[in-house]
Amino acid sequence: MSQTWQAQVHVKWNKKWPKEWAAKKSWDWLKEWPEVKSAWTTMGEWDLVLWVSGDSPEALEKFVCDKVWSKDWIEKTETHWARNVWNSAA
Repeated sequence: MSQTWQAQVHVKWNKKWPKEWAAKKSWDWLKEWPEVKSAWTTMGEWDLVLWVSGDSPEALEKFVCDKVWSKDWIEKTETHWARNVWNSAA
């Protein structure tokens, strides 16, 4: 079993969000965050979902607090953590 923790970090941005990212369809800025394995645009309450990996819940919390919340365009986040504990043998 993997000891890696995964998280979905749902992100809502405010009016300071750099709109040129969408215009250019450039998400290369995410390369600055090696914890992020993929990013998804969403419909509804959230603007973006980041799929993140870390060694522990504390590492994931540190990522959210120190990196995500360091951006002035973040309005709010919601994080769901998970760690695989079982796989089907099939």
